[in-house]
Amino acid sequence: MKGFRDILPENIEKWQLLEETAKSIFKSFGYKEIRTPILEKTLTFERGVGDATDIVEKEMYTFLDKSGESVTLRPEGTAGIARAFIENKLETSVFNKLYYIGPMFRYERPQKGRFRQFHQIGAECFGIKNPAIDAEIIFINKLLFERLNIKANLEINNIGCPVCRPAYTKVLIDYFENYKDSLCTDCQKRLYKNPLRILDCKNEKCKIVVKGAPKLKDYVCKNCQEHYNSTKEYLKALNIEYIENDMLVRGLDYYTSFVFEFTNTITLSAGGRYDNLISDLGGGNICGVGFALGEERLIDMMDAKVQNNIDIYIANLSVTFYALQILQILKNFPYSVYCEYSSKSLKSMLKKADKLNTSVSIIIGENEQKSNTCIVRNMKSSNQQTIGVEQLENILKGVFYVT
Repeated sequence: MKGFRDILPENIEKWQLLEETAKSIFKSFGYKEIRTPILEKTLTFERGVGDATDIVEKEMYTFLDKSGESVTLRPEGTAGIARAFIENKLETSVFNKLYYIGPMFRYERPQKGRFRQFHQIGAECFGIKNPAIDAEIIFINKLLFERLNIKANLEINNIGCPVCRPAYTKVLIDYFENYKDSLCTDCQKRLYKNPLRILDCKNEKCKIVVKGAPKLKDYVCKNCQEHYNSTKEYLKALNIEYIENDMLVRGLDYYTSFVFEFTNTITLSAGGRYDNLISDLGGGNICGVGFALGEERLIDMMDAKVQNNIDIYIANLSVTFYALQILQILKNFPYSVYCEYSSKSLKSMLKKADKLNTSVSIIIGENEQKSNTCIVRNMKSSNQQTIGVEQLENILKGVFYVT
């Protein structure tokens, strides 16, 4: 199916490495995992993401369920988590730092690193207004890239809030009206609905027009400017370098004040503050900040060498009941075990063990079953020995210690 793909066993270890690294970092900073439904009421995204955004207008998988209610496969994570925060009264919980990992869905043209079903890792923090939490979110994001040996540049901007943004929106509309015929079709539609999105348009003609547009930084209120300046100071304290990008606005309406992206020819992750999202979804006046990254894009950039190793291979020469007994003996052994059940020659089994990068093969046949023994073969040195089954665990510990 176009835009959807299988993640095969030979690639899965990269995914596991990325996700386990992210989980480890989140846990070390006190973030707790949250899992929300893949299917949400459409209104959650219309009110949260913004009904004038490209995501809501063009990209959502939306349909009516059997009761006639409009539902949507989640196109992003934050709005659903904000909904969960409200419905489950998490404002009374001590855990206001959350992270998530899971699939998202957008109907758009598939391209490298971008699919109609894609996967995001993200973090959200609710109820902390201090700009130090903005810096912490960026620090965590940066640390993940460092652990994965991925280079990324940080870009930041101040996009104002509902107090100061209306004045800027007005002057922006006034400016773009003079160049309306030079704008692409999408930006002509955005002009009166969401003019800030024009600043982020990738169309070359629009980019030329945007160069002369009024700067948002000249219109932000005192509170937004103080928050932005403080965040920059905290970033400097963390030795995090950044580039200020006046054109960085993000594609989701819920963002306010401080926003950022990590880039490396393409956007790898993005986030910022969303101080009105909870109230827009019917909750209290609770602020928030977070980020999300696309797993597919990072997977493409990871240079980790993936080896689909099986530690122990049981070469079962038609003594399946005995093989299952040995499998049971190894149930608490801290290494992966592959037991063969197909009728093969010993030669073909050992070839398969090599393909699986196996460290040790345990060879068993009728003679071994009768004598309650097994042959332990070191696949790297080709040395092997016959031992009693009761010795197996100790022998294997010795083999793995040496190797």
